[in-house]
Amino acid sequence: MTEKKPEFRIVAEGSVPSPAAEPDKFTGDAWQADILPAQQDEGLRGLRFTYAPGARSYWHVHTGEQALVAVSGRGLVQWEGEAAPRTLEPGDWVHVVPGVAHWHGAAPDSTFVHLAVNATGTTEWGGEVTDEQYRA
Repeated sequence: MTEKKPEFRIVAEGSVPSPAAEPDKFTGDAWQADILPAQQDEGLRGLRFTYAPGARSYWHVHTGEQALVAVSGRGLVQWEGEAAPRTLEPGDWVHVVPGVAHWHGAAPDSTFVHLAVNATGTTEWGGEVTDEQYRA
């Protein structure tokens, strides 16, 4: 019996389309590239998000762990219960704990690109981040 060897994939940066993100989950112009689609139910996923200045996700919760990696520009992230969003700079990592509502997006005066690596689980979407929450 022949053992099947694991398959490795290399995904070239420009080989994946980056269509507009779903407008019922984002405020402003945002684009989402599904770089590494899940290979099994609720499996690992890798995505790249690009936000125009001021664009942001809606509030949402992940049922599994997520890591965000800031790639370029300046971004913002806020967890439920925090008084104000925190600034993200290129090279910053964010560990998103399952079950904690949060949002992320671009600063008002900067585009922002981040990678999102979802270890497992799904995303449960909530409501829009208000302008007041964004500007806090």
